[in-house]
Amino acid sequence: MDRRGFVKVCAGGAALALANWDQMAVAANFESFPPAKLTNKFGAPLKGAEIPTNEAMVFSYPVAGVPCFLINLGDRPSQSDLALKNEDGDYKWKGGVGPKGQFVAFVAICTHQLSYPQPEVTYLRYAADVSGLAGAPGKIVCCAHASVFEPTEGAKVVSGPATMPLLPISLVYDPVSDELTADGIMGMEYIKRFFKTFKGDLNARYGRGGYRLDVGNKTACIPLSKYSEIVPAC
Repeated sequence: MDRRGFVKVCAGGAALALANWDQMAVAANFESFPPAKLTNKFGAPLKGAEIPTNEAMVFSYPVAGVPCFLINLGDRPSQSDLALKNEDGDYKWKGGVGPKGQFVAFVAICTHQLSYPQPEVTYLRYAADVSGLAGAPGKIVCCAHASVFEPTEGAKVVSGPATMPLLPISLVYDPVSDELTADGIMGMEYIKRFFKTFKGDLNARYGRGGYRLDVGNKTACIPLSKYSEIVPAC
């Protein structure tokens, strides 16, 4: 299935599981997917003014089994046009969106050993305040193996064993409605490896193949402290 046909199928509401992911052409650039409006837990559009600055919010995109962090950087605007590199090659991170460029989103899967938020516990979190591991406020930290990422600079690695930035999610901000929409993701090869590694866990949680289902035209954002029962501080 070619790129145009793939997007057409997704837009029609079909499951992404129907696409042959193993043959998808992946480059170090954003893959466009059907847009999904970010909502609160009740399904109403999430307003930028409602996004907390003290923790990340978790949402799924472009399929149910891909956890993502939505972060409000507050008064720390993100940098733009940064040259970064992942396993697919070099890319430019365009920065955050919103009035101050304060809203950013990344795939919440550590690029070291695939640690990700689960309902029982998460070792990956946005530490708005100073953490012992980061030594400074406003970092994404992975307590599993002590990696630290800088969200104002495309979640690039600050310290630890991780060697690549967290995968970015493309966001669109509407200044009139103060609403956000996700419309793309980078690093599908990494996502496929994550799915292969945790296939059993994901099937147990979402039902057989459910983790590959398209989220549709909206996706709920949940504060990390409500999403995971245990959020260790490190």
